[in-house]
Amino acid sequence: MSALMDQVAALIARQRAQQTDADRLALAAAYQHQPEPFEAEFAKLACDHPEACGRTPVSHHQRVALLLDAVMAQGGEWTTRRVQRFYRATGIPAPLRATARKDLHALHMQGHLVLHEEDAGRRFYTVNTRKDTTA
Repeated sequence: MSALMDQVAALIARQRAQQTDADRLALAAAYQHQPEPFEAEFAKLACDHPEACGRTPVSHHQRVALLLDAVMAQGGEWTTRRVQRFYRATGIPAPLRATARKDLHALHMQGHLVLHEEDAGRRFYTVNTRKDTTA
C-alpha cells in the first residue's frame, strides 16, 4: 500500500504545482459541474492497483490526511458527495456517506475547515483561512 500512497501523494503534488491561485478558484467553481482534470488520473491509478484498493484498508488517519491535502490544494466547497468522489477517484475504500461526513467533521474539529450551514438542508465546508481560530 505504501507504493500506492506514494503515487497518490506524487500526483497530488504535481497537481498542486501546476495550479495558480486563479486556476484553483476556476477549478473550485467548475468542479461542482464536472470532474477536474486530474480525477481521471486518480481513477486510472486506482484501476492500476486493484489489489491495494480492495484488500488493504486505509487507516482513518491516512484517509483524513489525504483529504486534508486535497482540500488545501483544491479549495472550494467540500460536501460529503465531493469527498466520496475524491475517495473513489483515489481508490480509497470508503463508500459510506457517513465516513465522508465524519472525516469532514474531524478536519473541522481540528480547525482546518469552516462549516457553512446558512442554507436550510445544505451543509459544506471550506478551508479555514483565519490563523487565530482553531474550530
